Amino acid sequence: MANNPIKIGFIEDNELLLENYKEYFESSDEFTCTFAFGTIPDLFTYMKSNYLAIPDIVLVDIQLPEINGIEGIPLLQERLAGTRIVMMTAFDDKESVISAFSTGAAGFLTKNMSLNAVSEALLSLLNNGAALSPSAARILIASVGQKMQKINSIINRLTPREREIARFIKSGLSYQQIADQLFISARTVNQHLKHIYQKVGVNSRSQLAAKMEE
Repeated sequence: MANNPIKIGFIEDNELLLENYKEYFESSDEFTCTFAFGTIPDLFTYMKSNYLAIPDIVLVDIQLPEINGIEGIPLLQERLAGTRIVMMTAFDDKESVISAFSTGAAGFLTKNMSLNAVSEALLSLLNNGAALSPSAARILIASVGQKMQKINSIINRLTPREREIARFIKSGLSYQQIADQLFISARTVNQHLKHIYQKVGVNSRSQLAAKMEE
């Protein structure tokens, strides 16, 4: 085993799968198993009265009893600071993938992947790569493309000056800061914003910034 093996934990309610994960990763030169529990509450209950080395990675199923994997992401991040939460699930539909990453997941793998492929994906993640199943990668790429289409559609409704102001608003600049950047008055900035709000269909700078992020 390596001098500093990667600490990994598992939360999976299928006992056979849980044992398979433990056996595979414990036999690896790169990993050591920190914990293996059937539910998220089981882990938290154990932590109340026992020392637990904080893992580098936790593989979490989505369809868990009591607290599902996606709901558990922020709870795990709170108690396991710095740990990367990776979904390991049979459900790789668009809603699950987007929800997982929106909630803070660092990776999304599926149970039909070989454990060797899972191991390689986790090593890639820890080396600033990605831990994604092929289907999750396709979903994320498509989602980014759709997001950019929406943003471009909004931008195309605006004049060049209005686009400049909208981008400054997205960056968090105040009216006066925008005015100083563009060598115009804050009142002129405000007039442009009224036109921008009307074209985009929003009522405030916070709504405009949110629209630019959709």
